[in-house]
Amino acid sequence: MEILTIDGREMTPTEIAGANLEEILLNLMEHPSTSGRIICSVTVNGSPYSEEVPHAALEVDRSSIETLSLDTLTLEDMGLNFLKTGPQYLATLLEALPRIVESFRIGDEHEANEHFLNFLEALQLLMSMLEQTRHVLNLWQGRDGENGSELTGYLDGLVEVLNTLISLQEQKDWIFLADVLEYELADSLRRLADLLPGLSKGGH
Repeated sequence: MEILTIDGREMTPTEIAGANLEEILLNLMEHPSTSGRIICSVTVNGSPYSEEVPHAALEVDRSSIETLSLDTLTLEDMGLNFLKTGPQYLATLLEALPRIVESFRIGDEHEANEHFLNFLEALQLLMSMLEQTRHVLNLWQGRDGENGSELTGYLDGLVEVLNTLISLQEQKDWIFLADVLEYELADSLRRLADLLPGLSKGGH
């Protein structure tokens, strides 16, 4: 690796250990220059890099990397960015629901469960981001107590819905599961989409 830059600032590549891209990125996140920040984009040899499968960066050998450029954000900026882009993410989840619901109702268990598991993974990622954002910004109770309380109630309710969905899947009660998806979960996601923009404004 000949050139390493972080947020436009050039660093000495030999400062960072690692035999492959994943190891390099992990070591970079422990470097003082990235303290309190997270990587938001990676460019390798002039081309944007993203993992199509987990840990694909292990296959990118250090010797193949001539230039590595990273852009980072503070945790607070990442949280605010999530609040702004969250409604679009939620819209994508809502668009996926009808197909899953219909598959369960017509008895196509294989297809329904395949899409349902992918949906749950995306939903759990959303919830994880919500929790991280709440802790990072630390503002909903302090600056916007009303919305903060509403969000807390929403998260508690969403956990209950998720537990119900998982229980129904284990019981193979597909019709009831479809009803919970179509009515309870969809309504919760729409309410969250309405709530996020107000939280974003409260963060400024």
